[in-house]
Amino acid sequence: WASSPTNVRIIDHEDDTRRLIELRAANESLFTGRRNTAKPAWRAILKELGLQGKVSTYQMAKKWDNLKRRYKDLKYPPVGMESVADGASSWPWFHLMNEAMEGRLASSAPLLTPVTQDDDQHPDPAPRHRLRAAPAPPPAPPASHPSSSDYAPDAFGDGAEQNQRSSETCDGPLGGLEREWEMVERERAALEREREMVERDRAALERERAAVQAERLWLDRERVAVERDRAMVEQDRAALGREREVLDQRALMLNSVGHAGQSEAGVLFLCL
Repeated sequence: WASSPTNVRIIDHEDDTRRLIELRAANESLFTGRRNTAKPAWRAILKELGLQGKVSTYQMAKKWDNLKRRYKDLKYPPVGMESVADGASSWPWFHLMNEAMEGRLASSAPLLTPVTQDDDQHPDPAPRHRLRAAPAPPPAPPASHPSSSDYAPDAFGDGAEQNQRSSETCDGPLGGLEREWEMVERERAALEREREMVERDRAALERERAAVQAERLWLDRERVAVERDRAMVEQDRAALGREREVLDQRALMLNSVGHAGQSEAGVLFLCL
C-alpha cells in the first residue's frame, strides 16, 4: 500500500493532476460514502487517466485528500494564521480546486461508469506462494512392480491440497486488506462529514463576524452623528450665553437711566 517514488512522480504530473481534479469533480455522484462505492469509482478514474497498473486506488484517493486538505487550509486558514492564505496565489491548483469545490466543474470531464472488477495495481501475490513440486514417490520394491498410476492419485491429491492451503493463505491477507480499505473509507466519510460540519460552523461564524462588523460601523456612524449634535448644542448654548449678556447690559443701562431721571425730578421739585 505504500507509494513508491515512481508512482508519486506519475501522480504529480501536471496534466494528470489537472485531469484528476476535473474527473473527480465531474463524477462526484459516484462517491456517495456508502460501502464499497469509492474504490470502483477510483478504478474508473484510473482507467480514464491511463494509470492502471501504475497507481493504486489508495494512492489516488490519498492524492485527492492531499489536494483537498491543501485547498481548505488556504481557503479557510485557522484563526491567527490568516497570513497563510497569501500562499494561495503561489499554489498552482488553488483556482482549479476552488472551481471544483464550488461545483463549477460538473461538466468539465466525462461521466464514468464504476469499474467493479478487482483490477487494482498491486502485484499478484500468487508468485510469493508458488507451489513447490510434489516430492517424488519413493522407489517401489522390486517384487511388486507397481505402475506409475498407483502413485498418481496421491500426488495429485497432495498438490490439490497444497494448492488449496496456498489459496487460503493468499485469501487471508487480501481479505484483511479489503476490510482495512472499508474501514478507511468509513473513517474518511466520517471525517468528511465532520469537516463539512466544521466548515458550516466556520461559515456561520464568518456571517456573525460580518454582522458584528456592520453593527460596529453603524454604531460608529451614530457616534459621529451624536458628536455633531453635541457640538451644535454647545454652539447654541454659547450663542444663548452671549445674548443673555447683551440683555443684562441693556437692563443695567435702562436701570441707570431711570435713576438719573428720578434724581433730576427731585431737584426741580425742591427748587419750586
